[in-house]
Amino acid sequence: MKKIVKTNEFFVAITVVALCLFIGIRNPVFFTGANAVSLLKNSVVDGIMAFALMLGIIAGGIDVSFPAIAVCSFYLTNKLMQTIDFQGSVVLPILMAVAIGTVLGFINGVIIAKYNLPAFIVTLGTSSVFHGLLISLVGSRQIGRLQPPLEEMSKASLFTVQSDNAVSSMPVTFIFLVVIAVVVHIILKYTMLGRGIYAVGGDRVSAERAGFPVKGIQVFVYTFIGMAAGLAGIVHSIQARMAIPTDLMGNEMLIIAAVVLGGTNISGGSGTVIGTALGLALITITKNSLILIGIPSTAQRFVLGLIIVAGTAVSAYQALRNSRKNPKILADTDTPVKDVEGGAANV
Repeated sequence: MKKIVKTNEFFVAITVVALCLFIGIRNPVFFTGANAVSLLKNSVVDGIMAFALMLGIIAGGIDVSFPAIAVCSFYLTNKLMQTIDFQGSVVLPILMAVAIGTVLGFINGVIIAKYNLPAFIVTLGTSSVFHGLLISLVGSRQIGRLQPPLEEMSKASLFTVQSDNAVSSMPVTFIFLVVIAVVVHIILKYTMLGRGIYAVGGDRVSAERAGFPVKGIQVFVYTFIGMAAGLAGIVHSIQARMAIPTDLMGNEMLIIAAVVLGGTNISGGSGTVIGTALGLALITITKNSLILIGIPSTAQRFVLGLIIVAGTAVSAYQALRNSRKNPKILADTDTPVKDVEGGAANV
């Protein structure tokens, strides 16, 4: 119990519960089933990108190009589907968007790994390149109506909840969020690749000495982020039932904040799926529910900023305290990297 109480996830969970109670007491509509389904639906796109981005941050890098990759993926896919008047299975446009995202993510990974450049700088540049090429070569006109297969999927739902006068349906795209979360959890918890990701973020030099293919891990991580961004992009397009080439741009900071609020060390080496889910819940509730207690939209960004600063400060304090208790041991021998509490990799 003492171990749980000291984790960053515990503090985030307490914050989420306290926020829910505060909003629910002020406005009981918050605790209705329809509102809960609506919050989950609004977290699908951000969640897919947050779980994938977590891998990059654990590995010691920050990718800020994923919104641009998502936009390129869904807009190019919808543009092509519209051009050929596609009427086939919805699987094809989804796979096409994922493939586009995978290729763009692979480009990021190769540049970062081959030339040993900071991920933040590289992805900041490729974000502008990807989006700029899209606007210049493909166009910026809004696609107001999707092709029938995508339109039909946007209307499909897993279930519908009705509370008082409100009705909310859980979209089938929620399955993608669950799948990505499970895959990331399996990678980090049960595979040598996951150990390598933690090791690279904890100490790259030690990871190399331990025999981990650092460059290969970096390429995988950013390729995976690109793949997830492509999936998130087409999911966003399906849920919005349109394709606007400026959507999602500028959302990277909120998603990074959700990951960091969940306890992922911004400098790498530690992070969990549960923590990211809690950070995502905190950001989603703050973005979508403050209006229920009368906070105007003009003040919501201020409140959200306060929560991010406070949460990040707590995360930084936890990391500092843990580093003082468990300092890294820098050995000259090729000792195997071991998992330690919180996922950090020490040698």
